[in-house]
Amino acid sequence: MTDQFAKTEKQYIELTSGIQRFEHYSVCTDPLLPQIFSHNFVQLHRTFPLDRLLPFFASIPNMLQANYIHVKAAPEHTFPLLLKQTLVKQGYVVEDELFFARKLENGDRQAGHPLTAWGTEKSLADGSSIMKIYDALYIGEAAAEKKLERKYPLYKDGTVMLVVCYSDASRTIPIGCGELFINKADKTAKIEEVAILDQFQRKGYGSILMNELMAAAKLNGMETVYLVTSGMDGVNRFYEKLGFKRFRRVHTIFHYFLT
Repeated sequence: MTDQFAKTEKQYIELTSGIQRFEHYSVCTDPLLPQIFSHNFVQLHRTFPLDRLLPFFASIPNMLQANYIHVKAAPEHTFPLLLKQTLVKQGYVVEDELFFARKLENGDRQAGHPLTAWGTEKSLADGSSIMKIYDALYIGEAAAEKKLERKYPLYKDGTVMLVVCYSDASRTIPIGCGELFINKADKTAKIEEVAILDQFQRKGYGSILMNELMAAAKLNGMETVYLVTSGMDGVNRFYEKLGFKRFRRVHTIFHYFLT
């Protein structure tokens, strides 16, 4: 991963997770939200030997203080087919995180689409409500509530901008939102947590929201934006149509232990 993206990714992770660095790996944990997998994982360094991966798994639940294994390989790691097959046979889920980036050009649309809003008390409340509704569908109401409590201070003080999309220009009904994290030093922004409620998908709102996120980044002096998707995520072509290009693939491994 190029330096500017690596720095921005680390800064974003550190907003919610503490990082302990060891010789061949780092441990990222969020004691306030141990059930949120994206906040709790082991990041392998490029020096980690893949032939030690399977024995290493035994120590990970204790590191994360959780009943699951969540490991992210280094960008330089390429899993041999035999290793992937062995992991799958042993019950591990092996996926890819795909990194997409886009330069912000002078001709890009200006911020202020009539179906979007950000930086106001109303947009903060509306965006928070959408984030909670969307998360409740996938991680449950209790976890969604705790996650919002964890991130709300970041939204409120502007550390993370919450951009909201509405059903019409009256801005009465919020139907989607997305996060924008800005790394001023490297003029790089990360787009995260993009969500459009199911009944409003495939109607053009996603493009409106994404364009406003990019316009807001450009307005704040950013030169590049990036985002991360799952290799199994069907929206990758959508991002490519918006001008994003894939520049990195990272293997991830997950296993949940029933208790």
